Amino acid sequence: MSAKMKVKNFFEQIQAAQPDPTVGIRIIQVTGHNAMGLYVAELAPYQSISAHYHRAGSEIYQIVQGEGQIYTGVPLTGDRVSWKTSVGVHRGDCFTVEEGGVHHLENTGSLPLIVIIICPASHITTDRFIVQGTIPQ
Repeated sequence: MSAKMKVKNFFEQIQAAQPDPTVGIRIIQVTGHNAMGLYVAELAPYQSISAHYHRAGSEIYQIVQGEGQIYTGVPLTGDRVSWKTSVGVHRGDCFTVEEGGVHHLENTGSLPLIVIIICPASHITTDRFIVQGTIPQ
């Protein structure tokens, strides 16, 4: 094995990432493969990710910087959601969004919210279903 290990700095990479217009964040895959990856997302101050869910696989989140609010719920018919939980999160917090769970993350602070996400690669492309329903306040 003579292959050189690649080391990447996600703070540098996220600065160069283009915004994802579907959910409103900058996101990059730092490492992983086609089935599973470690992603870093940046959400601008006072912005939010569109409420959405994934049909296959859970997501693990680690808040690296900033503070926010995570809302989770269950999708109903059409764009309706039965919202279940709202929790404040900040630097150092970890949580899991279960398969099929609707989630909506808000940046409630003045710094960019930077999040590490471990999830299937399909969550960034084909397995992302936006929900247009009202977010609880």
